[in-house]
Amino acid sequence: MAVGVGMGAIVGGTWIALHEIPSFGPMMADGIRKVVGPRPVAWMEDLVYGAEDRIHLAVKGDEAPKTFWEVPAPSSLPAAPEDGPPPAFSPPYPSVAAKGDGTWIPVRASTDTDGVAMYKALIHPDPKRPYAAVAVMAMDMRELDLEMIAGTEEPESPHVPRSHRPGLVPENDRGLVTAVFNGGFKAVHGGFGMRVGSDTFVPPKETSCTVALLPNEEMEIRTFSVIKDDEPNMLAYRQTPPCLVERGETNSALSNELTKNWGASVSGDTIIRRSALGLSKDKKYLYYALGDAVTAHSIAEAMRAVGAYDAAQLDVNYAYPRFMLVARGKSGSLELTQPLVPDLKYGPTEYVGVAEQRDFFYVKRKHPTS
Repeated sequence: MAVGVGMGAIVGGTWIALHEIPSFGPMMADGIRKVVGPRPVAWMEDLVYGAEDRIHLAVKGDEAPKTFWEVPAPSSLPAAPEDGPPPAFSPPYPSVAAKGDGTWIPVRASTDTDGVAMYKALIHPDPKRPYAAVAVMAMDMRELDLEMIAGTEEPESPHVPRSHRPGLVPENDRGLVTAVFNGGFKAVHGGFGMRVGSDTFVPPKETSCTVALLPNEEMEIRTFSVIKDDEPNMLAYRQTPPCLVERGETNSALSNELTKNWGASVSGDTIIRRSALGLSKDKKYLYYALGDAVTAHSIAEAMRAVGAYDAAQLDVNYAYPRFMLVARGKSGSLELTQPLVPDLKYGPTEYVGVAEQRDFFYVKRKHPTS
């Protein structure tokens, strides 16, 4: 009984810390890994997140589908161009769909007076879990460019000097940046490759899904072995676990519930917060997804449902997935605002004023109109 009570206290205390103290999860995981290795950390994460999911299934299994926002009145939204929003999509599971699922809502920072180039939508991709919700931001790549930045610490590399990893949106893009969002796993978790310009932080892996920036504002999200002939021409790339979706098909390995390739825990069935990045077939839209209580398979299905032809999973767990718009103060200073989901923990000047330890992406205007 004492052991049971003690374990319950550990799980409860860990859950509260993971959800309320932004730095706790990374600090705990990194500290324990250095002492005892990765498996005990994975066990603890499985214990905490597995307990959370079992409680949610018991308590919330019959509740109304989780939502991150109320569907706003059209009159309260910024005007979108006629050809701007991606096509509306049908909720994959009507039994757990919420009002507004499948509808794209125009989005821009409150201080942004340029044309709308981003749209958000909600989707529920798990028929067993109405609380499994994925928020998706669609970015119009006719108006925006994607860039990637190495963090001051990650991906860890002995070959790249500290001066080449500022962890900030570059000065020459500060007048154009519109949003920032998280990158991928730490180097120790899979050794997935990253290069920015001539700086190779981690060499590429043949089987990894690769977000590649190419000349002439082109980009790809594909398995590296498919596009490796273009590697000398890539301006930058960031690798992830195997592609969630490729050429419109969900990765068949995702149907194996025991797979750990996408950051699952020891038991393979952890239901956690995940993020992903996808590209439409015509490459007009870049999709960022942030899902709560999702498996790798369910966030892949969400990406495919909204229109992603190719998609890669980015970072996972409570503290790491983040998407925020960038606003401009009266003095011209930048600050983060309007997080994609309401409970994201972040500092207002991260990425744009305070250097970020981990790699990240940002999108910027191609042709500012103001």
